Amino acid sequence: MKIGLIGLGIMGKPMAKNILKGGFTDLLVSDLNQAAVDDVVSCGAKQATNKEIGETCDVVLTMLPNSPHVKTVMLGANGVSNYMKEGQVFIDMSSINPVASKEIAAELAKKGVEMLDAPVSGGEPKAIDGTLSFMVGGKQEIFDKFKPLLETMRASIVRCGEVGAGNTTKLANQIVVACNIQAVAEAFTMAQKAGVDPSLSLRRSEAAWQAPQLWTQRAR
Repeated sequence: MKIGLIGLGIMGKPMAKNILKGGFTDLLVSDLNQAAVDDVVSCGAKQATNKEIGETCDVVLTMLPNSPHVKTVMLGANGVSNYMKEGQVFIDMSSINPVASKEIAAELAKKGVEMLDAPVSGGEPKAIDGTLSFMVGGKQEIFDKFKPLLETMRASIVRCGEVGAGNTTKLANQIVVACNIQAVAEAFTMAQKAGVDPSLSLRRSEAAWQAPQLWTQRAR
């Protein structure tokens, strides 16, 4: 399987290295940061252009900052999709607007290209460790086919529904995270004003930080 990965930032670079460690060594990579590209190439990947990735890869992965970046890379004037053909697959691991995921999938479908939206949770440390949580939207058969590839980067991987469901689930996960952060902040403020050492309160509040991960695991 030939794989293309576009986006080698703080998440994408270690994810690329874990793909290589997982035995998927035919990996083409691209990023605006040449130093990041050189780092991954030194681990066994090959540098390529959008055109080369679109024309030759069985599956194209992106790990980019937001919806406009994914749309430009895939659908822009020099977008990868211009060079893709029926039977290829696009997996977007970025955290973007689920509406944008559906729009991109609709455009790719005109060319016979399938898509999974597969945002991750865990941040840079878990990207390095290969213990990310994947929330995936797309057809079951496409999910099943490319699950072994995603497994090189993850601790858990859950198909949540059709295209867009992955990023919808990620949004729900972020709401849980935000609520926990706010609750902990309020608890610390209350404790401090009542004369209790906040550092001691922190130890008693550790369970609150586990809630988002537990919620994701239960989504299985």
